[in-house]
Amino acid sequence: MAGPQTPSAPFRHLLVCANPSTHSFDHAIVNTYAETARGYGHGVEVRDLYALGFDPVLRDEERPGTGAWTPSADVAAELDLLNAADILVLVYPIWYGLPPAMLKGYVDRVLGANHSFRKVADNRTQSPLAGKPLLSFSTSGLSHVWLHARGQDDSLRAVFDAYLMRAFGMRRSDHVAIDEIVPNMSEHHAAAQLERVRAAARQVCDMPARADA
Repeated sequence: MAGPQTPSAPFRHLLVCANPSTHSFDHAIVNTYAETARGYGHGVEVRDLYALGFDPVLRDEERPGTGAWTPSADVAAELDLLNAADILVLVYPIWYGLPPAMLKGYVDRVLGANHSFRKVADNRTQSPLAGKPLLSFSTSGLSHVWLHARGQDDSLRAVFDAYLMRAFGMRRSDHVAIDEIVPNMSEHHAAAQLERVRAAARQVCDMPARADA
């Protein structure tokens, strides 16, 4: 297998993790992805929302379209990182068919900062996200077969991935769904899933950093 190659314009990857357990498989995904991207000479910024104590609650004064809008200090810091990034990578477990409330709060307060439903309806892009790719890694204890039979996998991608891409004017949306992540899973299964993470990271690193590149 060919080793990593350093491109002329390395990516800056923003990894956002939403799992409260530091020993979770989601954290193994983050570490594996970050190690792979850094092997290409890319910059990686990891935002562990639970470890940061991120406040997911959108308050009235932060709602888009409510007059003079000024981001709070924590949101401003996250927006700076988002602006500097070339790709947004979300890593989270599926809880009751959806991402954790912590990640939804990050969407409400950071990704959707001052981006009203009217802007969505008018197809106006969200500046920190416009033209950038979105890559999501989700984990579930249940199998793909079970989720697919109940329409859960397609529903999640429509409600979350595809909506975020279209609402914010992002370049593309890809999703790696990793199933049967349970405490007694085999080492072979875990290793195979982390290899899928490496493959996805390598594919990202081989892409042009910008849509017009």
